[in-house]
Amino acid sequence: MKKEVLSATAQVDPRSTAALGSLLIGSFPAWAALTHVLLFVGAFCFYSTLWPQAPVTQPDSGSYLQFARDLSDLHIDQLHERTPGYPIFLLLTGSVPSPDRTLFHVSLLLHLASIWFLSKILSRVGISATGTILFALVVLLPPFVEPAAYVLTETLAETMLVSALASLVLWQLNRKFIWIVIAAATIAYAALTRPTYQLSALAVASWFFLAFYLFPSLRGNWRELAKGISIIIAGSILILGGYSYFNYRNFGFFGITYKLGISLTQKTVHVIDRLPDEYAPVREALIRARNADLIASGGTSIGYIEGARRELTQLTGLNEPQLGKYLLKLNLLLIRMAPLNYLQEVIAAFGRYWFPTSTDLANFHSRYVQTVWAIMHICWIGAFAINILLVIGATALLRICSLSQLDKITIVGRRIDFQEFVYGLAGTIVAYTAAISCIVDVGDPRHRVPTDVLIVFMLFLGTDLWRRQMELVRAVLKRTTSF
Repeated sequence: MKKEVLSATAQVDPRSTAALGSLLIGSFPAWAALTHVLLFVGAFCFYSTLWPQAPVTQPDSGSYLQFARDLSDLHIDQLHERTPGYPIFLLLTGSVPSPDRTLFHVSLLLHLASIWFLSKILSRVGISATGTILFALVVLLPPFVEPAAYVLTETLAETMLVSALASLVLWQLNRKFIWIVIAAATIAYAALTRPTYQLSALAVASWFFLAFYLFPSLRGNWRELAKGISIIIAGSILILGGYSYFNYRNFGFFGITYKLGISLTQKTVHVIDRLPDEYAPVREALIRARNADLIASGGTSIGYIEGARRELTQLTGLNEPQLGKYLLKLNLLLIRMAPLNYLQEVIAAFGRYWFPTSTDLANFHSRYVQTVWAIMHICWIGAFAINILLVIGATALLRICSLSQLDKITIVGRRIDFQEFVYGLAGTIVAYTAAISCIVDVGDPRHRVPTDVLIVFMLFLGTDLWRRQMELVRAVLKRTTSF
């Protein structure tokens, strides 16, 4: 690396992709690929033996299974609260009328595939084979694998996000049309799996637009960028808009889910009393439900709305989708009346969001093991936060140092630019997930789970990136001083 940095002043054609390709588009050594395969086979056998009860249903599983049963005749007979992404997956894995081991095994394979894709990306951006193996070992630990054992959306959403990331990286490297189409499709399907990602296409497109100006050494032409961004956004509009129109035509509701108004009740739980008297009957029903849940839950009450929905439909005469719209109206009114309270709830949600998520399967019903996983979780989340600050600081310093250099575009600089691009792309997905989960929902740590592998990925990539950045900064400063 030292020799590489000392040669950082060598000029390369900024339009040439040959040097960048030979530098970045590497592949695993045979021994590293074999090690990954052996790790995957061992993990598959280990977890299949360790968790014979998987797949395990959770309180939210029933609504997904209900939708999957409705889909079993290839026709949707009613408007569902859930989106169709995961129910389709349940149907394809033979989980109707009830899930069996096939669902767990396929979910486990999806998690392993996500690890493989991310390890390949790490290898392509210059991480050593040993580093990719260490990354795989970390995300094969029980807390990262456990979501595959539950009848929930986390693992499928994780796979869609990782597939989108891998496709976008490949498109950035070779501009092949197929990769941007796959990226658009997986981003849209992630939204059909978890409505959190309905606007993720805009977030990704914004990063590509910003990266066009931040990384001149990676810049293609404006027409290619516009084409890629258009395909990403058009894919989401076509798929999500198509499903929304289907709901409108058949059930009179335009959208992929009516849960937004219901979710926002978790942001206004402490100010329900401020509803005007014109909503008095609904206000009293909400207060009763909140207080009852407050007593039952021991002081949280953020999920009180579930116990009030039946009473509210009877009280208002509205069906579930109409009730969702009605609650959205009330919650927006309460947010306007008490914006600081809403901000306080968002900040509290952001704090909850980063907590550990491991449960009995990963903890092996042991408080000691749970403590070990919790400590590990705190360490890697803390390291991730520090890593972001270091990378941002080194990036700014590198840009300042480079301003005085005529030969800004170098082989090493192009490698660092590409690592920064990939780091920022993964960070966009992670930050978007956190923002939406905390702004419009309760910020349950479970909402973070689909991005956990991306967070570890960023930690590994960011550590190598920061090391390269600082070595290049030192080389540039040494050259400037000598001059």
